[in-house]
Amino acid sequence: MRFRAIVSNSNLLLRIVQSIDKLAKGAILKLTPDKLHIIVLTDIDSGLQLWSDVAVDALFQDYRIESIHNNEIYLEFSIDNIIRALKSAQGALRTTLKLTKKQGLPLLSLIIQNQSSTGREMTLSQDVPVRVLTPQQMEAIREPLVPDSQVHIMMPPLNSVRSIAERMKAMGDRVAISANREGEMTIRVANELADITTFFRGLENLSYDASQEPSASTTSGRAPSEHFTAVVDMKNFLRFLQSYHVAPKNIVCCIIEQHAVVFYVYIGTAGYGVGALNDQNCGSLT
Repeated sequence: MRFRAIVSNSNLLLRIVQSIDKLAKGAILKLTPDKLHIIVLTDIDSGLQLWSDVAVDALFQDYRIESIHNNEIYLEFSIDNIIRALKSAQGALRTTLKLTKKQGLPLLSLIIQNQSSTGREMTLSQDVPVRVLTPQQMEAIREPLVPDSQVHIMMPPLNSVRSIAERMKAMGDRVAISANREGEMTIRVANELADITTFFRGLENLSYDASQEPSASTTSGRAPSEHFTAVVDMKNFLRFLQSYHVAPKNIVCCIIEQHAVVFYVYIGTAGYGVGALNDQNCGSLT
């Protein structure tokens, strides 16, 4: 197998990896001819997973990949190691990322070319140890199936939500996220001494076409103003909020009542809002 590419947007790649830094110590990198995928699977008790994909053209130039498995490569890596390596590449004249092997061990190597204060060119090599996974091992790693959500609503700017959640975390280890189909959302934390709820109004709900209209079984005939709620772990909610690192253009919150919350974090070039969903997105985090 072979992989080699020139990193054309090391800043975006660093921000993507920083956004998953608080989720787990390790992650899986799936390289395909047209997309880079990062998968984070936390322990079974956490209930938190991350699935992401980014277009190769948004990150690399002269991208070359070759393997006997449909030209796909699967690598397990330490998040801390790759963050340190990518930080070294910020502002570099040229950065090449390639799969290598030293003393029989597979590595993702960053070859970073810079210019010294005297004008001389310097080359720095940063090696990130990886474990190559087989297609058989990847077969067991599948994005989870979840029931249809009752609400699809655009999130407020993450920095606003982060500042609120940081103050709420001392109140309890569970947070209730609630929204309706009229652009209203609440975030609530309660304990035996206090009950705090933050209200957001004027948010955008994604419109449904006839084929997507929720059935009576999922909405129970409830009015658009009625809220649907799911209670999640506060630490996991704060971990999700780390996705502010990618400067997301829009985030869709999908609530499956009393079951799960799914966030779609879109990385694109348009402004924040529903209209940006139709613009060119270079990738997303789920």
